[in-house]
Amino acid sequence: MTTATQLDNLAIAALQDMLINVAELASQAKQAHWNVRGAAFLTVHQWLDDLAQNLRAHADTLAERIAALGGWPDACSETLSERNSLESLPFGALTTGQALAAMDNGLGRVAAGAAAWLRNPAVDQVTADHLTGLCRDVQNQQWLARAQQ
Repeated sequence: MTTATQLDNLAIAALQDMLINVAELASQAKQAHWNVRGAAFLTVHQWLDDLAQNLRAHADTLAERIAALGGWPDACSETLSERNSLESLPFGALTTGQALAAMDNGLGRVAAGAAAWLRNPAVDQVTADHLTGLCRDVQNQQWLARAQQ
């Protein structure tokens, strides 16, 4: 039999995994925003800024849910560096195509991570609701990234 504490611990683990990748992707989106160059610059530059803000809002929601369940959210730079599952963003100037492709890839990984946790029947309904909203939003942003390429 699974206890409420075990369920909370599972939810915290799911949320923490997602927090790490979402916070890292928000940072990458901002880095790309600062360094993007090329065709359709202004549109991509603005979209990357909006994406970073959207992802930061999701990170905040995930972190607050972790705290509400009695956990300690961790998005410290060391944790993000050691535990994220995203590809690194190249240093320096990025063409709009490179920036969009990098965000497409990162958004896909975040969506896949959320979907994987949603398949776990032990994830509680409230956590599943947060993960569903995150998955829906990042899939929409992924569509926007692809449509601009």
